Parts: sequence; C-alpha cells; structure tokens
Amino acid sequence: MMKTFLLAFALLFAIILKSQHTIVLTNGDKLNGIVLSLKDDQWKVFIDGKEKEIHMKEISSIFFKEYVPYDGVFIPESDEKVITVDGFTVKYQIKDRELEKEPKVSIGTEDKGTVVVKITVDRYGNIRSAEPGAPGSTTSNKYLYTKAQIAAKTAQFKEDLKGPLITEGTITIVY
Repeated sequence: MMKTFLLAFALLFAIILKSQHTIVLTNGDKLNGIVLSLKDDQWKVFIDGKEKEIHMKEISSIFFKEYVPYDGVFIPESDEKVITVDGFTVKYQIKDRELEKEPKVSIGTEDKGTVVVKITVDRYGNIRSAEPGAPGSTTSNKYLYTKAQIAAKTAQFKEDLKGPLITEGTITIVY
C-alpha cells in the first residue's frame, strides 16, 4: 500500500514539474519553478524543492509554459522596411514585427532632413515610447523632431503575444 502511495506521489510530482514557470524579478534574477497561488499580492511559488512567497512588487514578469527566444533589444542588423506615406519616405526596423497601421506623417514647414525615432513596442503592437534624434538623424531641427515623434506614436504594429513584453526598434522619416 505504501509503495502504491509513493508511486502515485512521484507520478503526480513529475507531472507538476513539467508545468514550470519562469519568474523574472525586478532585480533581473530569473527563477524557474511552479506558481502555486496568488493571494493579497503575494505569489506562492515552489522553487528548488521549497515553497517560497514573493511579493508582487518584486516580480517583473512571469512566463507560463512560454518560450521567448528574443528579449526585445534593438538589433541593428534586422531588416529595414521602406514605405511611402503621404509622399514621405518612412522606414522602420524592428525584429519580428510588421506594421499594421502606418504612421500619420505631416509637416507644416519647408525644412528638410531625416529623423530617426527610437521606439519601443509592446506585445499588442502599441508604441510605448518614441524618442527622436537617434543615430542616423541628419537634422537637429526641434520642429521636425516633434513632428516625427508624433507620427511615430500614431503607428501600430501587429500583435505578437508570444514575443517579448517590449521590443525596441526605429522609425525613420525623411522630410
């Protein structure tokens, strides 16, 4: 009887171990284990054979049976795509992402130049930040920087729910 119980417990434990999670802490540490529960902002997890509690403030991300091969950092060698929007040349470079909604480009001056905008995109394709003046810009005109930043924020990329939480890239607008 005891052997049957131990065998059943070992089998159950093996099944539980197959459903591992990766917990990324705010300090950058990655813990592999099993999330057992969440109550009152406390995560109860099973890590290294011990049950531990981690406060939600200490957790940056949790991946549930998910493999994220790419951390979202900008890779300059990725393919640059070129489109034309309202007569302006727009280029974008972001790994594993496709543009779903073009940026709305406009200008109210005759100033010319190229503005490279560093962007971050979330899993849902939303532009989370846009910083004009990245390397490759050929002007320091603040008006063009503002127009390029506003245009970049109007773009939308396709969802990538299995990708990194944030992906970095660039949108270049040639005025």
